[in-house]
Amino acid sequence: MNKQTILVFDKDNRLVDTVKRKLRFEPIGNFVPAFATYKSKEYLVNSFQGDLSDPFRANESYLTSLYINLK
Repeated sequence: MNKQTILVFDKDNRLVDTVKRKLRFEPIGNFVPAFATYKSKEYLVNSFQGDLSDPFRANESYLTSLYINLK
């Protein structure tokens, strides 16, 4: 998989950075959430299009609007 563009938001939902990272998917039960590394820490990656971790509903369009929340 190629590197994806990911928006990074702080705890106040302000955009702090835009990065390109390779996603790592990890199966957990029926879901397969995506993770990416930002400043040496691993974060859950979400999509504005829908639930990225649901393999039955997610499609490639979800990869166009990825983001990380720093909490």
